[in-house]
Amino acid sequence: MNFYVFVPWFLLMLVVFQHAVLGTIFFHSIAVEISLVMVIYAGLRMAVLRGSILSLILGLMMDCITGVCSGFYALIYTSIFLMVYLVSLHVYAKSTPFVILFTLCCGFIEGIWLLVLNQIIYGTNIFSDLVLYFIPQLVIVSLISPFLFKFFHRIGWLHDGYVRSS
Repeated sequence: MNFYVFVPWFLLMLVVFQHAVLGTIFFHSIAVEISLVMVIYAGLRMAVLRGSILSLILGLMMDCITGVCSGFYALIYTSIFLMVYLVSLHVYAKSTPFVILFTLCCGFIEGIWLLVLNQIIYGTNIFSDLVLYFIPQLVIVSLISPFLFKFFHRIGWLHDGYVRSS
C-alpha cells in the first residue's frame, strides 16, 4: 500500500528536482535525466507490475512537466522498462561497469525513440540536437547511475522492501 501512496509523490519530486534544480545547475543546456535511471532501476530490481506502473507514472509526469503532450515519455519509459525487465532475467546486474554501460545503451535507445517519434509525428529532424546535447547528457547520466542505484536501493519504501531476486 505504501508504494501506491508514496511513490507518485516521490516521482513528482524527482521530476521537479531534475528539471528545476539540475536544469539551473547546468544552465538548461544539459538535462540530467535521473528519471531514466529510475526506470532502469525499476526494470532491474522491481516486479513487473510495480515497475510498469512506476514507469508509466514517471513518463506521464515527464510529459506534463516538459510540455510534450503526445505521451512520448510515457511510451518510451514503459517500453524501456519492459526491455530492461526482460534483459535483467538473463544478466548479473550488480557490477558497476555493467550499470554504466547498460544505462548508456538504454539512453541511446531513448534518444533513437525521441528522434523517430519527433520525425514521424511532428516532421522535425532533431538529429543535430541529439548529437550536440544528448551525448554529453548521456555520458553524465551513465557515470552517476551507480550512485543513483545505491540511493534508490536505500529507499526501501520505493519497492516496499521487496527486491526481485536476480
